[in-house]
Amino acid sequence: MKRGILFAGMVALVGSTTVSSCRRAADPQQLATVDSLINAMEAARLTLNELDTQRYAKADSILQATRVLFLQRFNDTLAKDRAATLGDQFVQLREANRRGSDHRNVHRSLVDAGLRLKKLRHDVSVSALEKKDVVEALATERLAAEVIEGGVLQVISNYQTTQRVLDRQPEVDSLLIDTLPERRMPR
Repeated sequence: MKRGILFAGMVALVGSTTVSSCRRAADPQQLATVDSLINAMEAARLTLNELDTQRYAKADSILQATRVLFLQRFNDTLAKDRAATLGDQFVQLREANRRGSDHRNVHRSLVDAGLRLKKLRHDVSVSALEKKDVVEALATERLAAEVIEGGVLQVISNYQTTQRVLDRQPEVDSLLIDTLPERRMPR
């Protein structure tokens, strides 16, 4: 019985060396490229995670609560500066919900890209793909990363705009309060 185990062990050892000797070594430059893309996507994801997505919801709820006041004020004759302030605020508040949706979509794209890149890294590291397939996959992932990075920059810009809108809301509230009809005191 011990001879059978010894023989099986020798066959397994010889078989494993022939299998591993047929494999190509992973290309270190390709692995470095995949790692670089993984790091860039992870950094972008962490950046988006730092942004408070509740600000979009807050801006949208402000619009829902003040829409009637805005519309009443737009029916009045306004000084140019007040009209510009109210008009811009209304448009920016109206865009908040879409900006929040864009933020979530870019974040989802980052997560998906990270998962794809990790799978690609595994495939490159075990030489599961032909060299031309790896080259094509890397080109595709580079393009996807450029698009996603552009989306991240747009989300950051939108976030900053939303923050400025929220910061300006007290001033706008004072302009909107002017629309309330004067209450007459009973005599």
